[in-house]
Amino acid sequence: MPDITLREVLDQWDELKPQMRSVPDARLSQLAERAMDLGHATLACEILRERCRLPGASPELRYLCALALARIGSHSEASELIEAVLAEAIGPAPVDWLALAGRIAKDRWASLPEGEDRRQMGRTALVRYRKAWEDTGDVFPGINAATLAGLIGDATLSRSLAQAVRAKALSITGEVESHWREATLAEASILLGDFESAEGHYRAAVVIAGRQVGDIASMRRQLKLIGRHLLLPDRLLPALELPGIVVFTGHLLDAPGRAVPRFPASLEAAVAEQIAERLGALNAGIGYTSAACGADLLFIEAMLARGAEVHVTLPFDRGDFIATSVSYAGPGWLARFESALERATSVTYGVKERYLGDDALFSHAGSLMLGAAMLRARQLETEPLMLAVVDHRFGGLVGGTADLIGQWARLGLAQEIIDLSVLPESSAMAADDSAAVSEVAIRQHSLRREVRAMLFADMVGYSRLEEEDTPAFLVNFLGAIADILSRCERQPVFANTWGDGLYLVFEAIEDGAEIALQIRDSVRDRDWTLFGLPQGMNIRIGMHTGPVFRAHDPLLGRDNYFGSHVNRAARIEPVAAAGSVCVSAEMAYALAATGDRRFALDYLGCLPLAKGAGDAPLYRLRRSHAGE
Repeated sequence: MPDITLREVLDQWDELKPQMRSVPDARLSQLAERAMDLGHATLACEILRERCRLPGASPELRYLCALALARIGSHSEASELIEAVLAEAIGPAPVDWLALAGRIAKDRWASLPEGEDRRQMGRTALVRYRKAWEDTGDVFPGINAATLAGLIGDATLSRSLAQAVRAKALSITGEVESHWREATLAEASILLGDFESAEGHYRAAVVIAGRQVGDIASMRRQLKLIGRHLLLPDRLLPALELPGIVVFTGHLLDAPGRAVPRFPASLEAAVAEQIAERLGALNAGIGYTSAACGADLLFIEAMLARGAEVHVTLPFDRGDFIATSVSYAGPGWLARFESALERATSVTYGVKERYLGDDALFSHAGSLMLGAAMLRARQLETEPLMLAVVDHRFGGLVGGTADLIGQWARLGLAQEIIDLSVLPESSAMAADDSAAVSEVAIRQHSLRREVRAMLFADMVGYSRLEEEDTPAFLVNFLGAIADILSRCERQPVFANTWGDGLYLVFEAIEDGAEIALQIRDSVRDRDWTLFGLPQGMNIRIGMHTGPVFRAHDPLLGRDNYFGSHVNRAARIEPVAAAGSVCVSAEMAYALAATGDRRFALDYLGCLPLAKGAGDAPLYRLRRSHAGE
C-alpha cells in the first residue's frame, strides 16, 4: 500500500465499513498493516476483528489480527488466535506466524512474577523462536531467540546465537524493510557487548523507518525489556527517538472590548512563531488539542505544517462550540476553524449534546483529551508532554487553560509553557475580522450537569434459577455488594437495584473502576453451590462516564441521576462478556487521565451497543498486574 497518512487510513476505513463483509481480506490486511505502521494497533484491531469472527477468514488475516492484539497488550486473545492459526496450517508454518507465537509467549513471560509459571513461559518462547530460526534462518526469530536466552540466564547460548544472527544479518542487502535489519544488528551488538555499534544501528533504523512509528515503538519495547535484565548505557534508548506526543492547551484570543488584554490579536504572530519553534525542538509528530480561536488553532496550523497527526476534541455540539469559542473573533477565524477540522486527523466530541451553559463539559473534554494522549503514549512506550500558551497573571475558569495545566501537573508529567506576558507585540495587527459572525443561539437549562461514572450490572444465569432459589441468590448477591461498599472509603453517590440488576453512580472515576473489579471478583470467584445454587453464575458489568443531571426523584424520595449518558451506560452492560468489566472509550480516557496505574485497558473494538444504540469503541477494564 502507498505511504498513506493516518487520516487517509481513517477515511478509507469509513468507506469500507458499510460493505465490510464483502471487502477482500487482502484489502483489509493492507489497511490494518498501514495502521500498525503508523502506531495505531488499536485501529488495526478494529479493522480486522469482525472479519476474524466470521467463517472463512484467511489465516493471513487472522495472523495479522493476532499481531495487532499483541501490540495492544491483549495477550490471551492474541495467543488463542495465533495458536489456532498454527494448528490449522497445512505444511510448514510461515516464519512470521512462528515468531509471533514466540513474541506473545515472551510478552507473557515478561509480565509474570518470578516462579515456575514464568520460567515455563520463558522456555516456551525460546523454543518457538529457536525453532523458527533453525527452520528458516530468518534473523528476526533468531535475534529474539538470542535475546531471550540471555534474559532467562543462558549466556553461552545467547552469545552463540547473537554471533550467528549478526553474521547472517550483515550478509543481507537490498531488503525493503531494512530498518528491521538495523534493529537486529543493534540487538546482536548489545548481546555481544558492542554498545557503540548498537547505538549507530538504532539511529539508522529510525531514519529508515520514517513514519513507521509502530515499528520504532516495538524496538523501544524490546530494548526496555533487555534493560530490565542487562546493564545498558543510557544513550541507547534516546537513539530510538519517536515523534513527540504533545497535548496542547492555550488561551482564546481576547474578545472585543476585553478590559485587560491577555491574548490580544497583536500577539498572534509572536505566539505562532513560539509554537512552531517549540514543536520543532520537541520533534512533535502527534498532537491532541481543542480548536478554539487563538492558541488552539495556531497549534493545529503549526502541526499540520509539519505533516503531523492532529487529534481534535470538541467539548460539545459543534454549533454551540463555534458560538462560545470561535465566532466572536470574526469570519477569518471561523474559516481557519473550518479548515483545521477538515484537515485534522480526527475530530471527536466530549459529548455530542448541546452546551446548555455547563462549563463542566470543557473540563470533561480536557480529561478525555489527556487520557487519549496517555493511552496512545503507552502503546508507543513513551510519555506525552504538554505545551501551553498561558498568562498566569489571570485566573482560570473551569475546564480552561489553567485548569488543564493543573491537572497535567498533578500527573507529574513534563510540560512547557509559552508565557504570553513576556512576548513582544507585533506592530502589525492581525487581519481585520471585525465583521461579526451570526452566533448560534445557546440554549440554557436551569439544572447543571455533573460528570459522573456510572456502573450497570446484571447476573449471568439468573433467568435459569428456580423460583425457590431466587431469595437465596438475591440475599447473597446483594449481601456481597453491600459488604464491598461498606469497606469503601468513598461511597457511591447513588445506588439502586432491581432483581439481579445493579446501578451505581460514582463521583470519582477511579473509585468506580476499583469497585467494579471488586464486585466482579466477588461474584465470579464465589462458589454458588454452597448456597444451593447452580454452578456457572457470573456477572456482566458495563461502565461509562459523562455529564448527567442530578434531580430529586419523587418516587424514590431522594436524588437520582438522569440523561442520555445514563442510557449509554445501560446499553454497554448487555454486550459485556461474562465475568468482565466493559467500559466506554470516554471511561477509558478519563481513567487514564487520572494517572492511576492500578488499572489496564484492553481495546475490544467498535462494537454494537444494546437496543440499537449504535456502535461504540469499547475497552475491557482489568487490573494492571498480569494474569487477567
